[in-house]
Amino acid sequence: MVTVLFDIDGTILNCNSAGRASLIQATKEIFGTIGRMEKIDFQGKTDPVILKESLEIMGFSHSEIEEKSDLLKQRYFIHLEENIHKYEVVLFPGIVEILEALSSMDDVILGLLTGNFYESARIKLDRHDLNKFFEFGAFGDDAPVRNLLPAVAKKRITELYGIDIDFNNTFIIGDTVYDIRCAKYAGAVSVAVGTGWADVETLLNEKPDHFFNDLSDTGKFMSLLGR
Repeated sequence: MVTVLFDIDGTILNCNSAGRASLIQATKEIFGTIGRMEKIDFQGKTDPVILKESLEIMGFSHSEIEEKSDLLKQRYFIHLEENIHKYEVVLFPGIVEILEALSSMDDVILGLLTGNFYESARIKLDRHDLNKFFEFGAFGDDAPVRNLLPAVAKKRITELYGIDIDFNNTFIIGDTVYDIRCAKYAGAVSVAVGTGWADVETLLNEKPDHFFNDLSDTGKFMSLLGR
């Protein structure tokens, strides 16, 4: 039995800044400023970290950000529901074929590990009808730091399926250095893909267990999982 956990942005699809634009709109409405948000690199960061890094420089405390987080999320999701249909959302090669294959296997637990909030993840995946492949995930709502998300996913698997899968049988697929570091922190297998915004050299310098330019060679990816 193995667990396969996918990141979303830059790994499954590219929303072409629909998420970024929506978060900027919502932050401006709720906090009256976006702080450093336009200058921040969103890659691999959880949504709570993005908010913290954007607003603390403007004098907002952690508690102030937390107090307004539910309201901000409401506005963010409203804007994202609209923007996701205004921006081109590109699905990367091989993704559907891989998800269809993995979701049909009894010895594979397929899930998400993403910095997105649960609802923003759902909205983004719905653009290409991909939510049907994922019964669970670990999200930005669950922990502010990405390195803590594998433990969340592991606990959720035990709760949902009644099984305990070791991290050495857990594959974490992502497009940033943070995905690789997250997998290594947990003792999971790191699978880096070059479909995001990081250059190949930067990803390889992190020494992922496996690297793919993209997932178009579905047979090679499935063989990696022993499938």
